[in-house]
Amino acid sequence: NCSSLASVVIPDSVKSIGSYAFQNCSSLASVVIPDSVTSIGDWAFYGCSSLVSIAIPDSVTSIGDLAFDDCSSLVSVVIPDSVMRIGSYAFDDCSSLTSITFNGTQTQWNAITKGSSWKPDALKTIICTDGEVSF
Repeated sequence: NCSSLASVVIPDSVKSIGSYAFQNCSSLASVVIPDSVTSIGDWAFYGCSSLVSIAIPDSVTSIGDLAFDDCSSLVSVVIPDSVMRIGSYAFDDCSSLTSITFNGTQTQWNAITKGSSWKPDALKTIICTDGEVSF
């Protein structure tokens, strides 16, 4: 709920972004997540309405429930092939989200455990290295 926080660089010593860490930081527009982070917790960036894009590092294996829910300015997301789980409602209510790029194959994408309503309603495809997965 740090409404004036505009950017954050998470240090290399951080292994996990905890639940609710940046919830409702409405001015947060820039986040740098280091390769040391392996998980993004539930509600971690919920309501960060100024966040436009996010590149999740190759070390992350889990994206929590509602992790990026209600990030209304979020336009694009890059998900590495290391991700094995995307939680329920992870990208729900991201009304501007038009692109999710997965840095792996369609087979790898389909093997990820995904919670209910993990994606925004408007999103119709995931861009993979070997084509697109349609919904």
